[in-house]
Amino acid sequence: MRIALYVHCFFPAHFYGTEAYTLTLAKELIALGEEPVVITATLAGEPAQKRLIEDRVYDGVRVISIDKNLFPNRSVRDTYEQPALRNLHERLLRKIQPNVIHVCHLISHTTALLDVARAMGIPAFATLTDFFGFCYNNRLENAQGELCAGPDEARANCIACFLQLVGARPDAKPLTRLGADRRLRPFVAKGLARLGRREENPFSISGFEPNDIVVRPDILRRAMGVYCEAIAPTLFLKRAYEANAFPAPMHISHFGVEIDRSPKPARARGDSVRLGFIGQLFPHKGAHLLLDSLRASGRQNLSLQIWGPDDQDPAYYATLRQKAEGLPVRFQGTLPRQELAGALAGLDYLVIPSTWYENSPLVLLQALATHTPVIISDVLGMTEFVQDGCNGFHFSRGDVASLTAVLHKVADDPELAARLSAATSYDRAPADMAKDVLAMYRAHALGGVDAAEATAAPIQTEGADQSGSNPAQLGVEGPLDSWLAYNEGALHIDPAEASHIAPFPPLALMTATSGLSRTEDFTRHGVDIMRALAAASPAPLASYRAWLDFGVGAGRVARLFKGYRGVYVGVDVDPHMVEWVRGNLPWVKALQTAPRQPLPFADQRFDAVVSISVFTHMNDEDHRFYLNELWRVTRPGAILMLTVHGDRAIQRASAESNILDLLCIPADALQGAGKALAEGDGFHFTRQSGHLTSSLYDYGVTFVNRRWIDAVWTKWFDIETIVPGAIHDFQDIVVARRR
Repeated sequence: MRIALYVHCFFPAHFYGTEAYTLTLAKELIALGEEPVVITATLAGEPAQKRLIEDRVYDGVRVISIDKNLFPNRSVRDTYEQPALRNLHERLLRKIQPNVIHVCHLISHTTALLDVARAMGIPAFATLTDFFGFCYNNRLENAQGELCAGPDEARANCIACFLQLVGARPDAKPLTRLGADRRLRPFVAKGLARLGRREENPFSISGFEPNDIVVRPDILRRAMGVYCEAIAPTLFLKRAYEANAFPAPMHISHFGVEIDRSPKPARARGDSVRLGFIGQLFPHKGAHLLLDSLRASGRQNLSLQIWGPDDQDPAYYATLRQKAEGLPVRFQGTLPRQELAGALAGLDYLVIPSTWYENSPLVLLQALATHTPVIISDVLGMTEFVQDGCNGFHFSRGDVASLTAVLHKVADDPELAARLSAATSYDRAPADMAKDVLAMYRAHALGGVDAAEATAAPIQTEGADQSGSNPAQLGVEGPLDSWLAYNEGALHIDPAEASHIAPFPPLALMTATSGLSRTEDFTRHGVDIMRALAAASPAPLASYRAWLDFGVGAGRVARLFKGYRGVYVGVDVDPHMVEWVRGNLPWVKALQTAPRQPLPFADQRFDAVVSISVFTHMNDEDHRFYLNELWRVTRPGAILMLTVHGDRAIQRASAESNILDLLCIPADALQGAGKALAEGDGFHFTRQSGHLTSSLYDYGVTFVNRRWIDAVWTKWFDIETIVPGAIHDFQDIVVARRR
């Protein structure tokens, strides 16, 4: 499959986060048998290309570059909507003939690219790496330096950011400087926003049309409606786009990093605590804060190395040099990629003191992967990866005193670095990103994807001969018995091996979803369920390429799908469960659903459904409603494995008081259920008085038998089999095939 990867700029001149993601994704797609082409740009003001369009190869990847010197930005609107580029994009796409367009950053290509994609009918996807899609300055930071919720209704806050930016330029005119004055800026911004509402004969001042900023969010939102789906690398970024009405589905796919993950060398006793900064030397990256804090700390056993180019902002670099005078600081220049792992190995802590809202910067993930604890600003796009006091520390963004307090802590306990290093890791690799991307394409049943799958890495099933493969690396895609046995034993082997299994939910969520309080029991329950599902399924579990986990809970089953290369979607009505799964099981697309509301999916989306302990708690009306919904969202021939309480559950609850106590229903209700299944229509529901009872819907305990299933379920499904007591000799598994 040919994939057009669009990015604003690229190697070798540009080599930071988004560019590195695009290059890595392209190389991994090639390894999976795909044919990616990177389309990028030489930015206006950079040395011109010899031709408008140049075709080259970089690091084994085909790269096509557009010379933006011929399409400079003459207005604010040109930064996001440049119709003059449409003809160029159409020519390129007709030449490349991609099956898919994947936008890694839109800014050099503007909505012109999306307009052409829509007109040509080419499926388009995106990876969202910053806030360009709705935020004028891309950083989600307002003119006061605070976290911004996004454009206000009048767009006055966006105009205030514009005024701040242009007023700080050396060549700013006196009137511009006046309008950007901190005291006047809010009033000027509101006035310009009112004038900017004029579509006819738009107001203009000094070449600036406020309407360009007023209409920006709406124009981008309409254009981005062409996206079939988008990837967000952090929960923070995803929520920010959702709050600003992003028009397409999104799911989280954390970045993967390729780096030497060898154990960190032991620290020599008495050595200084070695701090490092790696990144761009711009004010928003915060190196100046680190230098101020280092001086304020007064600790003599701290040293700092700074890696970054000296020519990005010469004035700022000179300021850093001045602040570093007399301190144990070394400026090391730009750090080559091949030397990154070695540099991190020589640090006790990497410090990322950014003053803007970072989104899982790659250097953060690379540090974690090399077991290097990190000290970070308390920015949500980073804190979701760093547990304070476990694999690093947080400090208040932009606060020198707060960072100084952290430096005191690490300086006063030099051995703390080694203890934190032992708990620091990041396992996600670049291949995982590429698999996520291909799975996203497959989920939308794109033309060309089926053929591409034949040349990609083969799908492994339980029956495949992989006797020499490591189950920790293959996960559910390898031999299932080996993977499940590995999970059962992982808690009793060394921590490095145990780190290969999926994380466990907090105790409160674990107990709420299963009644269990020990990770060993939670693992065993999940493994037992997976074995029962595998035994009941007509085909290997990993051979289905689009799963719906209906009632995902805290991931008792979903966590065992680690390594899965298809699409795994989990839904639940409990927001706490969904949030945990989203943040900790990246192979799961977790969505919160509302009781008695249609599922948020297009028709015929999935080819397999699992539902554990959900239909065991529904009344008759909800039972029928959700069976109809599952029929709607599954493809013809899809397999559903849903658990129910049947005759075996009644037998055990009647004979064992602890089972009856677990059900939280009176004995006479159980007797009524037995009579309904033996003599009635085969369905019995008792509203349960328990911790999950809600006024939103009837939550209780449900018993059904084959007679009722045959009478009701067959409206939508053929019943393949019912396995009595398949789950812990208690719940039955109903295996149904969608008609």
